[in-house]
Amino acid sequence: MASGRSGGPRKAVSNAPLSTRGLPACEPDRACAWIEKYCIVPKGSGAGKPLRLRQWQRDIVGTVFAEQMPRLAGISLPRGSGKSTLLAAIALYSFIGRGEMGASVVCAAVDQRQAEIVFKTCVRFVELNPQLEKRIKVYQDKLIHPASGSELRVYPADPKSLEGLDFSFCVLDEFGVASRDTFEVLSHSQGKREQSTLACIGTPSPMGTDSVMWSLREAYLANPDDTSTRWIEYAAPDGCDVDDEAAWAIASPALGDFLHIDALRALLPPKTSENVFRRARLGQWVLESDAQWTTRAVWDATCDPDRTVPDGTPIVIGFDGSWKGDCTCLVGATIERTPHLFTIDLWKPPANNPDWRVPVERVEAAIEAACRRWAVQEVACDPSRWQRSISVLAGRGLPMVEFAQSPNRMIAATKSLYDALVDGDITHDDNPDFAEHVTNARAKDDGFGTQVKKVTKHSEKKIDLLVAGIMAHSRATWLASKKPKRAKVYRSVG
Repeated sequence: MASGRSGGPRKAVSNAPLSTRGLPACEPDRACAWIEKYCIVPKGSGAGKPLRLRQWQRDIVGTVFAEQMPRLAGISLPRGSGKSTLLAAIALYSFIGRGEMGASVVCAAVDQRQAEIVFKTCVRFVELNPQLEKRIKVYQDKLIHPASGSELRVYPADPKSLEGLDFSFCVLDEFGVASRDTFEVLSHSQGKREQSTLACIGTPSPMGTDSVMWSLREAYLANPDDTSTRWIEYAAPDGCDVDDEAAWAIASPALGDFLHIDALRALLPPKTSENVFRRARLGQWVLESDAQWTTRAVWDATCDPDRTVPDGTPIVIGFDGSWKGDCTCLVGATIERTPHLFTIDLWKPPANNPDWRVPVERVEAAIEAACRRWAVQEVACDPSRWQRSISVLAGRGLPMVEFAQSPNRMIAATKSLYDALVDGDITHDDNPDFAEHVTNARAKDDGFGTQVKKVTKHSEKKIDLLVAGIMAHSRATWLASKKPKRAKVYRSVG
């Protein structure tokens, strides 16, 4: 892991103690005063000047460095709040500012890139202050303070690499997307020292109630008098409108300071999805059952009920097949940079009939009929449960293309359709089932991107037409970006 240096210590360092003259005795106040005395802003607003903690930052430092320091501290902040800089300052104080002999400070993050951000900020703090620079050795992945035998080391949050640590202080960045295994390995590293703290910071997790961040938050709220655990949260009031700028100011204390309000205005839904905006910018917990993928208004805005797709038009078909519980459907998409989506066929499971099964032969016949009517370039389909039909239809000359609904592929395809709806780069029919399936869909964000899902696994509110539309749109826009080829027309034999 690189720190911005090619490696190795630069020169001999001084063993003289840092001056503590004028620092308060009270631990929270002392920590804030030390940070302001020795940390210089490395970039952005106020770069090159001493770091001046705002009151809300003092509150966070006071939560971590209380007179009775907690074993666990959780901090929930919206994005853009300068948390990596504050985290680095807290880590550096724990490393050298507290005067502890043999301090072991760990900076962990969800991946190597994020871990480097915090560590590089620590390195810049050292480089910018001659008093720190002449006392600390800087290596590629660690800082050493020879006078106290203390070490600050950076790790990606891989549970295997974190086994066996004996830290006095650990910061876990991007806590919202850290795995439970990582959190538990770090938590169980404590107990060997009379005092040690695991401080976790992040934005509300896209994994919702399945996240370790949610678990820690709920544990604290259920027992706020437990001094071993502390929690501090910055969030907009529940129920606020997404464009309520007064609520933004409550959620983001840096707004109007070093967080610029025009940046948030530029990201307002529908430019970005509402649930992501609420999590990332308002600090709100958005549970998947409440996180609608898009609204009916956004869908209706791109509706073109008068457009028809003439026979022989080159199209792609998205085929989402079920077995019994969900719908099976075919959605067409014209092959152009602004595609038109339209419903070809839909098979719904009847209510109160658990014995119903999808009529496979009728589905196959409908696909063949569609290929005779239009110049179908691809029938994009998930092979799950339909491998036999795909093989049969391909054997008859139909352009069957497997579109496995893997997370990576569906995240990209879902984003493409969402962006097209927001930007007006798509039209679609006025089929009421299609509109219903779109508005039934909930956004599932796993930290890497957004997919669509039902409200619950067995919900009667179906989303299959949307899934077929996502596949059709993805393939149609991809084909539209390529050099045109002669249209393929399927005709039955005999």
